[in-house]
Amino acid sequence: MTTTDQTPAELDWHQRLLLAVLALCMRLWGRTLRFHWGADVQAVMDGDHAASMVILWHNRLFAAPIFYLRYFRQHRLATLISASKDGAWLAGFLNQLGMHPVRGSRYKRSTQAVRDLISAQKDGFDIGITPDGSRGPIYDMKAGAVTVAMKTSAPIILLSFNYSNAWRLKSWDRFLIPYPFSKIEVRIDSVGQGAALSSDPKEVAAILKVRLDAMTVD
Repeated sequence: MTTTDQTPAELDWHQRLLLAVLALCMRLWGRTLRFHWGADVQAVMDGDHAASMVILWHNRLFAAPIFYLRYFRQHRLATLISASKDGAWLAGFLNQLGMHPVRGSRYKRSTQAVRDLISAQKDGFDIGITPDGSRGPIYDMKAGAVTVAMKTSAPIILLSFNYSNAWRLKSWDRFLIPYPFSKIEVRIDSVGQGAALSSDPKEVAAILKVRLDAMTVD
């Protein structure tokens, strides 16, 4: 990780106003989506839910805030967002949806971002991470994604959304946007504490990649 911390890019007031409108549209769109899951997922949702590290692939991000707002309203979610200008748009959007963006990546402001994530987890926030973001390659479980969980001993939950019908963008991650009124299958894998798996983040990342790939239909 780089030790250079830089001020993350921010949006102007009119850009934030635009995001407020988009967030409203997102909420309305989200009401049309139908989430389905099995008994194993329900057991995780019904169990004691300590502040956790929630890991999902970047191209499944669309459904994540909708799912969380609908079924985990009692929990607070912080998520790592790039400190770049593009990341400012996503950070502002998630903030409009009631989530707490932590700005940084391995390219910019990485050290401070890790500190901020650890602090948020200690304050009771679930931490959302896309281990192949923000630049890919797609479905690459970077070791840095599990570092925070190992440092805090937070439980790791793998989360995947499989869409019945979706648009696929021509982005690096082939980002998926579910059609309105479509079905979304939810899969959850409760891994346990990252520190209990191995002392080597690369080994933990390899284990998590296999398990998250097995949950993902592509």
